[in-house]
Amino acid sequence: MIDLWHLRGRAGVLAFAAAFTTALPASGEPAGAASPARLGQAAQAAQLTGSGQGAPPAGSGRPARPARPSVVLPTALAPEDVERAAPLASALDGLLSDTAQDLGLSVDLADRAASRSRPDEVELMERARSSDRLFIAPSLDLRGDEVELRLALASGGARSLRVRVERVARDDLAVRAAVMLRDLVAELDAGPAGPFPGHEAPCAERCRGRLATPARSLGKATLAANATLYGGLVGFSIQRSSGSDDPRLLYPLLAVGAGIGLGGAIIIAEEWDVGVADAWYLGSGTWWPTIAGHLIYQGRFAKHAEDPGQERWASGLIGGTAGITLAALGLSLGRMSEGGALMAQSGGGLGLLLGGLVEWAARGDVQRTPIAGMGYGAALGWLASAAAATQLDVTASEVLTVDVGALLGGLGAAALASPLVFDSPTEAQQRAWVGAAAGGFLLGAGVAWWVGRPAAAGARGARPSWNRFGLPMLGVIGESVVGSRRAPALGLGWQGAIP
Repeated sequence: MIDLWHLRGRAGVLAFAAAFTTALPASGEPAGAASPARLGQAAQAAQLTGSGQGAPPAGSGRPARPARPSVVLPTALAPEDVERAAPLASALDGLLSDTAQDLGLSVDLADRAASRSRPDEVELMERARSSDRLFIAPSLDLRGDEVELRLALASGGARSLRVRVERVARDDLAVRAAVMLRDLVAELDAGPAGPFPGHEAPCAERCRGRLATPARSLGKATLAANATLYGGLVGFSIQRSSGSDDPRLLYPLLAVGAGIGLGGAIIIAEEWDVGVADAWYLGSGTWWPTIAGHLIYQGRFAKHAEDPGQERWASGLIGGTAGITLAALGLSLGRMSEGGALMAQSGGGLGLLLGGLVEWAARGDVQRTPIAGMGYGAALGWLASAAAATQLDVTASEVLTVDVGALLGGLGAAALASPLVFDSPTEAQQRAWVGAAAGGFLLGAGVAWWVGRPAAAGARGARPSWNRFGLPMLGVIGESVVGSRRAPALGLGWQGAIP
């Protein structure tokens, strides 16, 4: 036992009372959970204590609060989505109730309505003001393959609703709903005053809306690999341009070039935040203009040069230097997305193919390799797609869809028109074959873009699907059982809903 009479004065009695109160468990809160306000106070107290500045002042305006009573209303659904989204809404109701308790709220299930109709916001604010409880009103709208989640918080004494709306995939609905509710409650507890003046806000305020902090320069490995390879190519090009075949000069130049490229990539990644898409975009500006420089010189100027081998490597270096400079200027406009980086890469490849087809059509001779046309096409295709990537917001799947559609359309049209180039075709027949291949190429790209384009908000749900009656299925349609032996039954079937 501690004898209070041996404690000196009122300060000793207050210290003992504070220690005894701190040792007691928090009443009215679930075990292992603390309210965001208390967590913020603990973080502030830890910062102040660790810095040797003592506890927060008594007049800081952040007293400890008991668990706030709250009501989680049933998830509201549109009348046409009640049957399809009822299981999703029920799961969301349980998730939000558990998350609210984890955030230190006391969930009241007695005042919970059974209707899933969207509540009137004015009435919701009046209920919150009259009962002094926190009302959480979620609602769901089906948007094709995605779900639009809306969370509204109405608290007593507030003159406005706190609302957050996000459109997420169905698989990410649980995670995003928990994060949205956490952010809304944190904003509500922070109040208009915000964190303590003169101190850094806790992570609940600084890292709001983030599940994890991304690492810096995720594209360091990609940038280092491209820079090392290109540095070695620069050393090899310098050796070939000098007209020397001495290996005693070649290997040191290769090592020096690769080392300079690797060191430069490491310095750049440490100085700037280089993402994976940024590194691949810069790599596209390295390789495609270099390839274009080689092809253009070989197809256009090699026959007029005294030593075409030397000047061809110098032309490749000029193209690569120009490409790196333009790609760096493009990155200075902002961060590059994965779809933009892939667009720059595919632009060089598709431009190379189209340039070759254009030269074939101009010459009327498909037996000669269109080297110059491929070079011009690669350069112009990369330049156009790299410029468009800095302005357009595309995804990698959309770019891949267009690429696959273009290749399949071009190959299909070339196969259908192949009788034109049998035996000894004339120039007109060869040009017709090239025109058919180029038309199929462009038509396939256009159809792929049209099919894979993102639907407008609500358009997919408003229009009937083109495959609403089902699709043919070729494969296993049943199973044959004879005694203990089983064998799959192969055939053609129809899979889908019966109209």
